[in-house]
Amino acid sequence: MYHRLNKSQDSMNVNTIYKDVKEINPNILKHTLPKLIYNQLKNCIKQTNKIRKNKLACLLEHYNVGDNAYQVSLPFNLIENSFLQAYLIYLGEYYRCKYENLSFKHTQRTVRLRRNQDHFDSYDIWVNYAEKGSVNNLHHHSGNLSGVIYYTDNKGSPTYFENGFSYKAQKGDVILFPSNFKHGVNSHKTNKTRITVAFNLYFS
Repeated sequence: MYHRLNKSQDSMNVNTIYKDVKEINPNILKHTLPKLIYNQLKNCIKQTNKIRKNKLACLLEHYNVGDNAYQVSLPFNLIENSFLQAYLIYLGEYYRCKYENLSFKHTQRTVRLRRNQDHFDSYDIWVNYAEKGSVNNLHHHSGNLSGVIYYTDNKGSPTYFENGFSYKAQKGDVILFPSNFKHGVNSHKTNKTRITVAFNLYFS
């Protein structure tokens, strides 16, 4: 699908990064976040943990659908020009190629992670902290494609979809699906914090 190759012998190429993307249900793709990008995400979560623990955390809270313990957007400086941002945009392009029968030539630079200009909510990518009793009822997102990165495993609180499909994710999994596809998470039943990162992609 992708033909641009990195000439460095020690570097990956885009074909290699996305070769294991799988369809786990009609219109739902699943991938495992590359280790290097998961490590980058760890640094993002360290920063959002600090925000959550701050006495002024309410000022940066990301209000959205669901009854999570806390939600916060990833800060601008952790997203812009990051490998995580590029990875998600390429994943969106991969999705378009697969389901719209397009080539990379036609999807290149069409997918965007929307930036909320002049607002603390930064980009359409945010962290969900779920504690025992947190729930996220059936809902849909804005945008064209939406996804979830499972920073922690999700076996005790699977993501369910309006078509009856349910996914018990492992740490590092990423799923991508149409934004209007309703999904949710039932009440979190364990004392271990469940951390996910949700995002919306747009294309022209």
